[in-house]
Amino acid sequence: MKRFVFLCSLAALLAGCQTTPTVRPDPSILRVGVAPRSRPLIYKENGQIMGIEADLAQKLGRELNRTVVFVETPWDKLIDHLEQNKIDIIMSNMTITSARRMRVNFTTPYLQSGLTAMFRRDNYDPQGGLIGSTIRNQTKRIGYVDNTTGEFFCLKRFDRGKLFGYETPKAGVQALIDNKIDMFVHDAPIIWWSAARHESSVVAFQQALQVEPLAWAIGRHNSLLLEDVNAILARWEKDGTTRKVIQKWIPTFDM
Repeated sequence: MKRFVFLCSLAALLAGCQTTPTVRPDPSILRVGVAPRSRPLIYKENGQIMGIEADLAQKLGRELNRTVVFVETPWDKLIDHLEQNKIDIIMSNMTITSARRMRVNFTTPYLQSGLTAMFRRDNYDPQGGLIGSTIRNQTKRIGYVDNTTGEFFCLKRFDRGKLFGYETPKAGVQALIDNKIDMFVHDAPIIWWSAARHESSVVAFQQALQVEPLAWAIGRHNSLLLEDVNAILARWEKDGTTRKVIQKWIPTFDM
């Protein structure tokens, strides 16, 4: 009876885009580590993991003939869990940095992204664009998301400003709207998405303050998966699969 209950629970888990805190290694399952806080790249709504990377994960699972299970993990624990073989791949708005390269293998970047900034409509330079608005606010109140490249960028570039860290992009955007900060710096796709949702209140620009490639992280013990994923990404680059998925979520984006 216990075995029957276990099998039924496993079947329920694997149905759809379900999440779970732990999944044992299984060659038929692709355990995708996610911190779903980065709309439109990866986020959670009505109990489901959604976004650009969620769609690409499902396509990747079909290519590999493996069932995708999203393993929801705190952002600052994702690489730890990859090294501990609790997940197979991180697909969660992760940029390539030299520090992260010391611990994981990165796939070929699926998106050349970068950092950009968002401003309230009553506090930006329409003539100077992104650079003019950034200069105007670099000594004021600047927000970022904790433990991201946005934080590192702000600490380095805006040392004369008053800096505020937020747990999620949503919290940072709301702080900007509520006039608690004057500029919010984060990953460009998320900034563009948020600006579109709050068009009457905020302004964002298509230019980047710093270009960064987004990629997926795979454990150093799993070179075969790295080779397979890179081969799939190369095919998707040629046939336009990646572009179509990104433009589904960000129609104005041009790779």
